[in-house]
Amino acid sequence: MSHLSIDIGGTKIKSGLVQQNIVTEKNNFPTPQSLEEFSELLETIINSYSESHSFKKIAFSVPGSVNESGTVFFGGALPYLNEVNLGQLIGNFDLTEDYQVSVENDAKAATLGEMTWGHLQNVSNGAAIILGTGVGVGLCINGQLYKGSHYQAGEVSFMIRDRRITGPNSFVGVGLSAVALIQKLSETLQVANDGPIVFQTLTDSDNQMAQDFFLGYCHEVAVLCFDIQCLLDIDKIVIGGGISQQPTLIETIQSCYQRLLKAAPIIEQTLRPINIEAAKFQADANLIGAVKG
Repeated sequence: MSHLSIDIGGTKIKSGLVQQNIVTEKNNFPTPQSLEEFSELLETIINSYSESHSFKKIAFSVPGSVNESGTVFFGGALPYLNEVNLGQLIGNFDLTEDYQVSVENDAKAATLGEMTWGHLQNVSNGAAIILGTGVGVGLCINGQLYKGSHYQAGEVSFMIRDRRITGPNSFVGVGLSAVALIQKLSETLQVANDGPIVFQTLTDSDNQMAQDFFLGYCHEVAVLCFDIQCLLDIDKIVIGGGISQQPTLIETIQSCYQRLLKAAPIIEQTLRPINIEAAKFQADANLIGAVKG
């Protein structure tokens, strides 16, 4: 039987019916700016699917930390989700039946999907980096999803990328936002703020400013991969989020990572290179993994 999966992002809310690793009946909606609007949209989404499909479970992937009761804390790009229990919220809706509800952090959900059916399958120690409105990391340690003592493992959006700390851009979540990258490139290339259009234009363009900005972004993602490797001694990293569908992104991150390994002889002599590749399920990773939460 399929489950209804809902991926709550800082920019978009995506939904679909998930059966194992297959997603059908996909939809997406702009993310509301208030809890009241969010609740109204959520009720509309659930009722819309229930009118034409049968499902018993609703699975959520969300920004922020999630405890065992399904309560969200520090909702990342969506502060109004702080201390919201989505199961209890749905219980207040006018629905035709009761549903089992599961809630998982978005990066951890993506990692679960990749561990179960994707490119982290049979990997003992690995990670998934999810590039979206912010940046999240899910960790597979000794074959198990690692959540941390306070369910906050992988909250790399708060990692410092500029030690001077001059503002929000000094942190990974803002500085490496894929949404911000697309916006900046669209402005530089003077095209629509749309990922596929931006990347096609970038590929065809000799705009040096855009090329340099993109290369700088990929270098910093490679640095994040390198730092995770140094800390945890993992075997593989997969890159997820909608932007991971762009082969040039993955190829450039891989190239930047190789340059980091060659920055000093002792690095090459000491560290074993890891594989970096796109997540198998790319933009659907969160939806697929949420049903495993």
